[in-house]
Amino acid sequence: MVEFLIVIPLLLLILLGTLQFALIYQAKITLNYAAFEAARAGSLNNARDYAMYNALARTLAPIYTHADTVDAYKQGRQQIRDEIDTGYVLIEIVNPTPDSFSDFGNTVSGRTYIPNDNLIYRGASVGTDSSQTIQDANLLKIQVYYCYELMVPFVNRIIWAMMRYSPVDAMPANLPEVESQHRFGRPEAGTFSEQCIKTKNEDDDFFGIPIRAQGIMRMQSDAEFPGTT
Repeated sequence: MVEFLIVIPLLLLILLGTLQFALIYQAKITLNYAAFEAARAGSLNNARDYAMYNALARTLAPIYTHADTVDAYKQGRQQIRDEIDTGYVLIEIVNPTPDSFSDFGNTVSGRTYIPNDNLIYRGASVGTDSSQTIQDANLLKIQVYYCYELMVPFVNRIIWAMMRYSPVDAMPANLPEVESQHRFGRPEAGTFSEQCIKTKNEDDDFFGIPIRAQGIMRMQSDAEFPGTT
């Protein structure tokens, strides 16, 4: 009995931890596909946010869909849309950059866009500000951040606490140019990761961790500068 009491907590921790990390891996695979679909939607719709977020909500819905009915799918999609509205799902456009629009953008009737037609016949000169060619500027690259809820009891608090209270320099900021050998720990202030781990938990006792995926797609329409009509 004494040996059993000593071993059973460790055994439960291993089993529950395995289950939780399996769920995280499943969510990451779903997010990878969702990022691809969001990039595809953006490439067809002038890199507009609404098209990418709609595709993201559609393809992330299976995370919260637990029955093979249309209503269950709609509820899952609506839950993702609610998280988008509250800022716990985020799309960051990495390319084209503002410098890309500065070098190659055309402005017509208040609409600033990067031409997408006849790219094979356009010059390959490098822009002054972006250090890109117009072909490079027509490559849509996005990063998708998702605050995933840890579902397994007890283990969720352990994983969350490991990230929340680790040394502040253990996780890099959410910037593509930041490189670090560390991938786990407390995030820097003001980042999406901090909002996921700290702020949301304080709001509604939500234990979540940030996961991230990238999507790259060649533009099939003119990329429009954010905010133009």
